[in-house]
Amino acid sequence: MSRIRANQITNQSADGAPTVQNGIIVSGVTTSTSVDVDDFLDVGSNIKIGNAGVITATSFVGDGSGLIGVASTDNIVTGTAATFNTYPVDINAGMSVTGVATFDQVSVGGTFVMPSGNTASRTGVNTSVGDFRFNSQTGKVEFYGGSEWKNIGASQPLINNISPTSFPGTAGTSITVVGNNFESGCNVHFVSSVNGSSTAAGSVAFVNSGILTATAPALTVAGEPYGVRVTNPDGGQGLLEAALDAGSAPTWTTPAGSLGTGILKDATLSGVAVTATDPDGQSITYSEVTSILTSNANTPATTMNLTLDSANGAITGTTPDVSSDTTYNFTIRASDGTNTNDRSFSLGIMAASNPLYWFRGSAHGGNGGSDTSVVTGWGSNGNNSASNGGGDANSSRLYVYKNGSSSTGTGIHQQLFSNNSVTIPADHDTFKVVISTYTNNTHYNSYGWSNQTGSGRNQYYVGGANWDRRGTGTFTDTIPASMRGNAYHWTIHCYGGQYLSANHQATLVMTYNSANPP
Repeated sequence: MSRIRANQITNQSADGAPTVQNGIIVSGVTTSTSVDVDDFLDVGSNIKIGNAGVITATSFVGDGSGLIGVASTDNIVTGTAATFNTYPVDINAGMSVTGVATFDQVSVGGTFVMPSGNTASRTGVNTSVGDFRFNSQTGKVEFYGGSEWKNIGASQPLINNISPTSFPGTAGTSITVVGNNFESGCNVHFVSSVNGSSTAAGSVAFVNSGILTATAPALTVAGEPYGVRVTNPDGGQGLLEAALDAGSAPTWTTPAGSLGTGILKDATLSGVAVTATDPDGQSITYSEVTSILTSNANTPATTMNLTLDSANGAITGTTPDVSSDTTYNFTIRASDGTNTNDRSFSLGIMAASNPLYWFRGSAHGGNGGSDTSVVTGWGSNGNNSASNGGGDANSSRLYVYKNGSSSTGTGIHQQLFSNNSVTIPADHDTFKVVISTYTNNTHYNSYGWSNQTGSGRNQYYVGGANWDRRGTGTFTDTIPASMRGNAYHWTIHCYGGQYLSANHQATLVMTYNSANPP
């Protein structure tokens, strides 16, 4: 092998570096002020120095403080924690940290993945103050505060159950709420499952983080079932849906529809009432929903101006003075204080009552006594056993007669009378009597009303309420106002001397309102 030994190597002109066309191999150490490399310079087997100032090597040893321009895609492996002093540091492929990573600032462009699991999976996890995780059961990010896990943000009260689960709907019922994560100062609302309306509890007592006592407000059955919502002071909420039943509405006993028909105008109404009961044992109150029954805004045309007793449902007062038969329709509400039930009713008021037949014989379309529902039967009496007389009723007529003789020796009389007294309707101002037979050879025959059973003699008639000497025919008269609405016996009568021969028969006796004639 040849060797060149020289103190200095220059170019041919001694004014520059020599040109080495095919490269130079240095096995020892070369010291030079500068090296001009067209492509790259191999240093050993692992290091290449390129002409652009790029050094490639299998590995670098040292603190790396002098390294610059390290590409973000390069892998840098160090034996100690890495510190990045510039911002941002892009880690597009992700970063896995098995120890502790400390950041002054982190910007995540995609997703930040943290530990996740349910509440039970917390057990056995090595926790430090400040550790955080996602609770898949509560749907909340939580952190460890040193003694317990807490939600990040609002708290999460949880409701397990309530007691009782039903009540009558009246305000003041105590409801116990059982759960966890309740905080002092929380409030309770009852939420309708029908329309979503929310009603606050009357009061809330904080027993502990797992028990509350709430006073229920008045809740209607129409909005049930009700959910129970607990709201902590920090705004955290928990809801137990469809948890509370508000009881039952009152049940009507009185059927819907007519409470009466044929009721007279200007009459005192009595014996009319509505009733309802409450399945929960609450007291019932009654009120009118419409403005017909109890209003007097336009009486008598459209309203009745009656009184409805709120406690017992009785309807009282004076019926309206209608000019024609009128049916009034109205709605009454039964309430237990919270729940209600409405029902429609009606009352029929007559402008004039129907005719009242005290006796209606066959000649007038009746059947005598059997057709007279208001009269229970007829009786007869008279005086002087030495005379002959009597009276009766059949399908065609009322009949009374009396006959005397020389042996009678005194005036005699005989009468036929209704066994019971009958009330003349208050609006009846007219009565009609048809006399088919009238004979009296000494004095007179009469008819009218009496206060006493069997009192057919004139002195027992109601003052001004007897008519005599009228013969046969149809007679129509005005009923004295003082007699209307009162009860009397009706009587037909014969009266005369000892030689009396009398016969008195009636085929029709009736009263009616002149505005509603038969």
